Amino acid sequence: MIEINAAKLILELVDPETGEMYTKEATLGEFKDVVKKTSTPRTRKPKEDDEPTPMIHMLDTKLQFNTKAQQLCGFEPESKLDIKFEKRGKNVTPILCEDLKNGNRLTKTYTLSCRGQKRENLLQYGDTFEVIPYEGKEGYFKLIGNIEQPEDDLIDIPEEVSSAEEIDDELGIDGVDLDNIDFSFND
Repeated sequence: MIEINAAKLILELVDPETGEMYTKEATLGEFKDVVKKTSTPRTRKPKEDDEPTPMIHMLDTKLQFNTKAQQLCGFEPESKLDIKFEKRGKNVTPILCEDLKNGNRLTKTYTLSCRGQKRENLLQYGDTFEVIPYEGKEGYFKLIGNIEQPEDDLIDIPEEVSSAEEIDDELGIDGVDLDNIDFSFND
């Protein structure tokens, strides 16, 4: 490689009327080599975080996966993901899954767009979600929000209660004879 430290410029000028030739010299200052580097695609390394559990955080219009959630779910950037809501009884649980038809693309920085009605529905469960694998369904994950949801209005029956009489005692309806109650409508 040739290194240029300085440049000398010599100009030869000719006077058209007299035909005389003049020489002018100019020295230019130091030059620095400008080497254009070819850029290589930069691979992004997932940002390390110190959260011990897989979490997804709600940002303004997107969901941000932490490192543990990225590892647990195993979704690659450009995967199309969607959040669906599963209803069991009175409980509704947000479920994260891959959906090639209706999903949004997961970015290289592991964010997922979440806007509009879907965002409003998800905010009812919180703005930080623990990610738990859905039992029996590979590729599906429950999102447990930081806002507690009301439990079903079920009566808790202890396991050691076995007979109908013991259940009546537990519920406090002892002595009610259901066979003799009149269920007809009177005008």
